[in-house]
Amino acid sequence: MKLTVAVLAYNQVQFVRQALDSVLAQQTEFDFDIVISEDCSTDGTREIVREYAAEHPNKIHLLMSTFNAGDFRVIEELYKSARGAYIALLEGDDYWTSPHKLQKQVEFMEENQQYSICWHYQEHVDSQGLRMPDQVAHSSKLSWSVEDILQHYPIQTSSVVLRRSMLPALPDWLNKCPFRDYPIFVLCMQNGPGGYLDESLGAYRIHAQGFSSCLDDVTLKLLCQRTYKQIYLHLAPVQQVLVAKLFARKWASVAMLQSLSGDLAACRETAREGLADFPNDVRLRLLAHFPSLYVPLRSMWLRWKHLFGRRVQDEA
Repeated sequence: MKLTVAVLAYNQVQFVRQALDSVLAQQTEFDFDIVISEDCSTDGTREIVREYAAEHPNKIHLLMSTFNAGDFRVIEELYKSARGAYIALLEGDDYWTSPHKLQKQVEFMEENQQYSICWHYQEHVDSQGLRMPDQVAHSSKLSWSVEDILQHYPIQTSSVVLRRSMLPALPDWLNKCPFRDYPIFVLCMQNGPGGYLDESLGAYRIHAQGFSSCLDDVTLKLLCQRTYKQIYLHLAPVQQVLVAKLFARKWASVAMLQSLSGDLAACRETAREGLADFPNDVRLRLLAHFPSLYVPLRSMWLRWKHLFGRRVQDEA
């Protein structure tokens, strides 16, 4: 089998038909199968994926949880069940917009055997599938190293095709990550670079029921930081040195937002989380011990830098 499409479906009754139809519409010169992981939905998603599996018994295979198993167990079983040399990822509320998406990505991977992963541009759409006014900028960078994505994360999950031979067994520490896609891609790209196709071949849906949409900005950033923490702890020392300053600054950014909202206790707690990995970071020390003073001191420092013509990275 050349490729397996791995679909994650949970409580996406409004969208999962469009996702599966976009997979079945793919025109390829190779065989592919579809594995759908259905994590005990309560809204009718399970009945829909059963319907599709019954209509395409030789194409679609179901992994049906008997209880809501949680993200890590579901993802681990989904990856283990993939039979293809490549794994294409699709979340049940997204969909592909080109019937040639898989063919283009597999051709790229076949022509570039050193690459571990390939992704493409995706447009953002709303719950009705209408293009949203604010879109992610296109990138001119077509080849990415693991060091590149540690400093800037450009990948949207439903655009990804992975080379299965370059994906290691998923480690236990992945279960500590609130978000699993980023660390999985980092693990894969430790074995080879990633390629970007600057062509819109899919749609990323933003809607009120989406996981990220249900979180406020501070909580979302805090969960991202706890994912970055696990990635950081399991990097090679040379890679840790590369991203230490960036990751510490991101911790400080979250703590500062909590301070600005008046939640000084949460600010101190977040700063201390960051200090566990970056004990010498001055910003985190200030936020942990003097959170109410941090913002005015930071403003004074930025004005001083501006006064003397120094370039300032104004993030934390």
